[in-house]
Amino acid sequence: MTNTRRQLGRWWGWLVLTTVALACLVSVRYYAAADLDSSPLLLLFRGAMLSSHFTLLSLLLLLPVLLLLLLLSRPKLVIPVGVLYVALILAALLIDTQVYHLYRFHINAGVMNLLFGGAARETFVFPPDMYLEAALIFLGIVAVVAVCAGLAWRYVRKGPPRRSIRGPAILFVTVATLVFHGVHIWADAVANKSIVRQTEVLPFRYAATAKRMLRRLGFEVRSGSTLVAASHKGSGLAYPLRPLTCEASQSTPNVIFIVVDSWRFDAIGPKITPNLHKFAQRAVRFENHFSGGNATRIGIFSLFYGIPGTYWHRILAERRRPVFIEELLKRDYEIAVLRSAPLYSPEFDRTIFAGLPNLRMRSEGHRPYEWDRSLTNDFRAFLEQRDPERPFFAFLFYDSPHSFDMPPDYPVPFKPNGKRVNYLELHQLKDVRPFYNRYLNSVHYVDSLMGEALELIDSHGLLESSIVLITGDHGQEFNDTKKGYWGHSSNFTRYQTGVPFMLYAPDLEPRVLRHRTSHFDVVPTILQRYFACSSPVEDYSVGRSLFREGGRDVLLMSEYADFAIVQPQLIAVVREHGLDLVDANYSELEGASLAPHVISIALEHKRRFYGIGPLDRE
Repeated sequence: MTNTRRQLGRWWGWLVLTTVALACLVSVRYYAAADLDSSPLLLLFRGAMLSSHFTLLSLLLLLPVLLLLLLLSRPKLVIPVGVLYVALILAALLIDTQVYHLYRFHINAGVMNLLFGGAARETFVFPPDMYLEAALIFLGIVAVVAVCAGLAWRYVRKGPPRRSIRGPAILFVTVATLVFHGVHIWADAVANKSIVRQTEVLPFRYAATAKRMLRRLGFEVRSGSTLVAASHKGSGLAYPLRPLTCEASQSTPNVIFIVVDSWRFDAIGPKITPNLHKFAQRAVRFENHFSGGNATRIGIFSLFYGIPGTYWHRILAERRRPVFIEELLKRDYEIAVLRSAPLYSPEFDRTIFAGLPNLRMRSEGHRPYEWDRSLTNDFRAFLEQRDPERPFFAFLFYDSPHSFDMPPDYPVPFKPNGKRVNYLELHQLKDVRPFYNRYLNSVHYVDSLMGEALELIDSHGLLESSIVLITGDHGQEFNDTKKGYWGHSSNFTRYQTGVPFMLYAPDLEPRVLRHRTSHFDVVPTILQRYFACSSPVEDYSVGRSLFREGGRDVLLMSEYADFAIVQPQLIAVVREHGLDLVDANYSELEGASLAPHVISIALEHKRRFYGIGPLDRE
């Protein structure tokens, strides 16, 4: 081995140490967002965990740089490549800390699917100055790494030191690793949440467990939650449990779903949504309504399928359409799917509308407000060109509030109207009013388009023969709990799961209902009331008629990573380590527990359509 290659090898070791140190520094942002116990002993455990975790991660991630210097011993090539590579790693880690700040989960398969699924530009709309700020941050990271790498290279060029730090460094990391995994094995065995939660903050986390071995050795080990143990997806889908039995009808109604992305339950009224407020006087308004989750994928899934989002992956794998859509097809409905954002992100083209011909995959335009305009125009064209001899189903899914968007010259009613939404600064935001006003103005803009769509329905004489449903896919939080939660997909409070809901039909008397309802109830209501389906609701949904009071004290909601049992005053979030019990404001409840019947209901809902629940029949 040449002297230059030896020097580069020693430099690589310092580069690893630099990466570990900077990664540990960046990871402090995770703990700034997470409300975790920080007693002195737990801080020692956290230090051991971070040292062990990021050393192993850095060694693995920097292997390509090691391979490069072994193949090409050219410092002028290897060092700049190493600097850029480490800067990219740290930038990715910093982005993940920001995702964790906003949503309390890490960049995962669902997020990566959105980023690289072909719809990133439509899904994530950011202001230009945010990109500039991100670029400056990245350049700052490059500068810091370059200085550290340059100093390391100058140091190794002086020759081997009299006393190497390699031995003490290896000893330190070895002890830290043993402490980290040893303590975690014990904490996992005795269900010590304060320790186990420390590990869940880290990306790519791995912490050793040994429950099975400890049991064999005769130690008492606490079993995990039944709900956690039951979180497998099952081996096969049994949805529906049996084919539906529905009667033919001479007067089949048109069905129109109008849905708004990120529409929270209280963003409605004569000033915010004047057109919908006027239409609501002719409809049944449900003022205590919930989505099936806190994200678009799960919200729309629960609306169409009437089952929990925990079934999403199996439904996607089997490309199984909901029974509601199947019934429409049996009755020869003309179907118009008009989504503002791309239909394939999430994969609604492979789930809800799988196999339907000539699907409209995306809207015209470059901004959400333009896509919403395009959607409304296409709905107008559909009504003018449809076959009047056939009933139709139309799905209008507006997007602007998700991105706080509206036309530049739109006359906004709520001022001051925030000029931009910089997600890099949300956790530092002191005055939420301009930001919230911008959201309300985007809802107001969509209301103008929904008013236009409703006028089109009325002008074509369709209100006498149509069902019109208006709701949101999930809510939107603005740090309402004062715990640093923004947007959605991060908790299961009403701010992120409660949505407006109104239902119009010619046979319904306009009124306001305040009992608890959910998206799970939509399909059973339509199939029973308007399609004369006599099959037991339990065969295809976990819901019930929207008009039936009571019985909804337990809702099984889900998101990208976890699921939750949501009761009026208690939320049980099911994670890898077990249950986190919080109140309606997401404050931790000490000493609380789930009633056995609540666990039984949640398990039954989660298992039913895998054919392994108590409702299995021959």
